[in-house]
Amino acid sequence: MATLPPRKNLTPTKISKQHITPLQTLLQLGFPKHRAEKALAATGHRGVQLASDWLVAHVRDPTLDSDIQREYVLYACPTGALAEQLMKFWAESKEVMWNGAHNYMPHITLVSFFKAPDESSEELANALENIVNQDELPDNIKLEAYISPNYMGFFVKDTNAEWLKNIAIRYVNKLASLGITAEPQVKSFHLTFFYQFPCNLYQQLRLMAEKLTLTSPANWELRLYSRDSRLQNACVHKVIYAHVPREHDELELRVGDYIYIPEGSCNTSADGWVEGISWLTGISGHLPLNHTQHTAESDSWTLHTTIQLTHNKHKVLGKQEIPATRKPPVLLPNDSIDTPDGIPTTNEPIEASEAPSNPSRQIFICRHGERVDFTFGAWIPYCFESNGTYVRRDLNMPKEIPARNIQDFQNDSPLTTVGEVQASLVGEAMKSSNIKIDVAFTSPSLRCIQTLAHILKGLDSNIPMKIEPGLIEWLAWYPNGVPVWMTSEELMKAGFNIDKCYNPIVKTKELPLKESAAQYYERSYELIKRIIESTVGNILIVAHAASLTACTRQLTGGRVPPAAEVTRLVQRVPYLACLTAREGLNGWQLHPPPFPPITHTSNTRFDWKVLM
Repeated sequence: MATLPPRKNLTPTKISKQHITPLQTLLQLGFPKHRAEKALAATGHRGVQLASDWLVAHVRDPTLDSDIQREYVLYACPTGALAEQLMKFWAESKEVMWNGAHNYMPHITLVSFFKAPDESSEELANALENIVNQDELPDNIKLEAYISPNYMGFFVKDTNAEWLKNIAIRYVNKLASLGITAEPQVKSFHLTFFYQFPCNLYQQLRLMAEKLTLTSPANWELRLYSRDSRLQNACVHKVIYAHVPREHDELELRVGDYIYIPEGSCNTSADGWVEGISWLTGISGHLPLNHTQHTAESDSWTLHTTIQLTHNKHKVLGKQEIPATRKPPVLLPNDSIDTPDGIPTTNEPIEASEAPSNPSRQIFICRHGERVDFTFGAWIPYCFESNGTYVRRDLNMPKEIPARNIQDFQNDSPLTTVGEVQASLVGEAMKSSNIKIDVAFTSPSLRCIQTLAHILKGLDSNIPMKIEPGLIEWLAWYPNGVPVWMTSEELMKAGFNIDKCYNPIVKTKELPLKESAAQYYERSYELIKRIIESTVGNILIVAHAASLTACTRQLTGGRVPPAAEVTRLVQRVPYLACLTAREGLNGWQLHPPPFPPITHTSNTRFDWKVLM
């Protein structure tokens, strides 16, 4: 094979392109300068591709051409073992009460929020790198704990506090030379665990906080973050279910997106709908709150740079004493703010217990499996031919669906293939755990009927299914009225083992057109009592996410939650979640399921054309 001769005259334009900046590339692609700068700032200057993707996604963002500046903040954040301890405390304390500290990652604020123009974002990161002398880094940042009836956290000891203060002041001075005004944190440096909590939670939180002993190496790093200015006075929710708009004022929801929701609106919503702004697109609109879950505000921030702040040395520190004289820090307006809407989920695994040896009566309440409409959005026009023939467009769509009026699927979705597998796995787990089911009830929703059928199949049980309309979820989530369900005759014709002799406790025509959260809980409580009274043995119920708590809260002596909490609770109930209630000497009590939970990741749709 012939070798290439050396070139003497290289094309100058090829050489110059190696030195072109991301901004210049975006300008050559035809994007206006102010938009290109905004995109680069919003994506942390991580490349042309990410910035151009951001611009395409935000093409309808009403602030795209505005001069609204992003807000920046400088934190010192722990890494390694200390960070892991703190995140575990965050997860445990969220179970007790959502607190303003949970809106952020564990941190020490060095420079409070300040605004800067988009064209300066890269300079802000570069300036930070130039003020930290790597030769003067300490081995660690020494902390001391402080616990009081209204504040829990760590203070930075004086020696390190002066060093951090110097970094903050030098950075602010550097910003001033760029024409940017910022305020350094010059008062007591602190890392907050919890603050402004009810006095009745003090002892419980104190016990949790006292476990945070600094017996492991702690490393630290500087982090420069920025956020959309529209996040002021808003809480952040993460989208967990997709939503395709049905009205012109509704916001499209994509799983994984973040939504900015005004503070307080979650608690004041009468119908479970709120107005919010999409982090992904910048577009605002109304959305169903139960398709989201409250999360930390900082999850939606942009990270611009990280800089090592301590030497990576292992040094064992002794247990921290709790000083009695130090005053709690002064929390600035831009520090953590208590936003009580929602209780985010955690990733802690649910422990499984052995099947009970005592054959006391039990109720197992399961949520249905993955549903087609939440997975694929507007699937009906996509899957039905003009002659009404169903076509399986995706392997996760069901192989076949029952014959019925096609439009009735709109508010009564079937399961996906994954949903069927989920249900079968739970049935098999029940069988392996030696669970005996004597009677089985299901909501009239098709997805619940299908779920129960697959659970019973996995359980090797042929008991007939009792369809109970009273198990339908909160009717506030059905603004167009009660859905049209399949009749027992239609279901039996489709192959379902239906108890045709069962007389429902709550008839479909008896369901209210509208009901409050309290009325929904009362309906569910009266229903479960009637079910218990009219049956013997163990009961299996397949219904909805809200059913797990609605059917058991009052039964086990709990209170009826407010409307906003109903929505928050369902966010923590995944597909095929199972709750166990067991009857004992002191009445009914909740117990862990006698088999492990089922967890899986989302799987995006594969487009083979991307490989061409």
